Amino acid sequence: MLRSSFFSFCLLLSAFCLGCQTRNEATAEHEHEGTSVTLWTEKSELFMEYPALIVGQEAAFAVHLSDMKDFKAVTQGRLTCVFKNAAGGEITFVAESPSHPGIFRPVVKFSDAGVYDMELRLEGQQVADTIHVPNVRVFADEAAIPHEEETATGEELITFLKEQQWKIDFRTEPAQKRKLSGSVKAVGEILPKAQWHAEVPALVNGVILADQNANLPSVGAWVQKGAVLAVISPPANTEAGLNNVRNEYLLAKAEFERAQRLFEKQAISQRRLDEAKLRFEAKRAGYDVIAQQVDFGSAEDGSNNTPHFHLKAPIAGIIEEIHFHLGETVETGTKLFTISNPKRVWLKANIPLALLARVQAATGASFKVEGYEQEFRVDQLNGRLISTGSTVDEKSRTVPTIFEIDNPDDKFKIGMFAEVAVQTSEVEETLAIPTNAIFDDNGTPVTYVHIEGEAFAKRALHTGINDVGFTQILSGIAKGERVVTIGGYQVRLASLSTSVPVGHGHEH
Repeated sequence: MLRSSFFSFCLLLSAFCLGCQTRNEATAEHEHEGTSVTLWTEKSELFMEYPALIVGQEAAFAVHLSDMKDFKAVTQGRLTCVFKNAAGGEITFVAESPSHPGIFRPVVKFSDAGVYDMELRLEGQQVADTIHVPNVRVFADEAAIPHEEETATGEELITFLKEQQWKIDFRTEPAQKRKLSGSVKAVGEILPKAQWHAEVPALVNGVILADQNANLPSVGAWVQKGAVLAVISPPANTEAGLNNVRNEYLLAKAEFERAQRLFEKQAISQRRLDEAKLRFEAKRAGYDVIAQQVDFGSAEDGSNNTPHFHLKAPIAGIIEEIHFHLGETVETGTKLFTISNPKRVWLKANIPLALLARVQAATGASFKVEGYEQEFRVDQLNGRLISTGSTVDEKSRTVPTIFEIDNPDDKFKIGMFAEVAVQTSEVEETLAIPTNAIFDDNGTPVTYVHIEGEAFAKRALHTGINDVGFTQILSGIAKGERVVTIGGYQVRLASLSTSVPVGHGHEH
């Protein structure tokens, strides 16, 4: 009895499976692959999916639209779909708004078979654009739909959904011809511009007293040329010398003024007046030199006043360092301040001697510095080539090449190391992509190509010269193919995952 029941169950199970198989096969015979379209305009990116179109049957289009300004989803607007055939017939369908962010779902129904040209008109404040899609085929019935064999693409595709793209910083750009200059790679550093950098020494022996330096500038303060940096009180012998210079000047001045009065009364000769004038001018010249730095006090005759030496800024700039303490005794020549004007700096590139001949006619440079991912260009920083050295460094066997550049927002700090690419005069028009679209895959340069809306492919590249953010492509991609310039790391992660993100559902 049990064996009979078991046998009956197996027959039922077999019949059920056969029935399922028959139904699945029948369903498969009536299912046809849909069509997907990916197009880019200056304003928008279209990724559209739709099923086989059959006369008299409603078909839902999934129209994904991205704003090319930021590659985010188009979240508002009205989409009009106009279909025109060769006979002049026209049919229009409208989606009043996105059904989901970035996705419009117009439902269409055709009364005539044929080939249509489709025009998508997007109207909205975010994006207004018109996109043309040719060769949309509508079939009379299912039997008219040709059976298409799947063709192998020859490369493994990576699925990265629109919903994923819209959530991150993402961008693609086409590979295209560009004029690139050859370059020589060099290690460099940021240096102060020579004329805008000063080490300020003590010009006299003395003491820097606290009560006379209440207004001492602090590190980081901006000072104007000629501003008093510090007051130095000289020793007695220096005081005597300074007072002697002042007294001799005052005496010569008084004698010259007296000689002028006597000459006007014809009491002395012209020769006596000229002699007094020469003595006065000589003493004044010596006095003026020290008077620019020395405060002799307020008394008219200078009596009972101790002279103080005023150390003044030779250039306008920022106080980078102070090399003394209040109350300290300093000697002539002791470095007291370092002043630098950071608005213009020098970029020094140490060119390997073996490559020096290539940069004799250098046209510019690009560089990266510590703390910044972006690449800077000398020409975009109002820069110019200052010089190429004539002396070889004995240890590194390099020759310095110096560029002068603007320093916006004080980004470039003195002493920063730099990776420099000095451009040569060799110019070549060649296929290129942004350098930030290239990744290192175990020593092989690769990029991620946007095949269609949600499909990407990893391509190994053969690269050439680099120039101001672009890299020459010798093989691996073709002109017009779009590569991921922002978001490539996330595409790479998607290539390692086989699961569809939760929440994707059936929006497509």
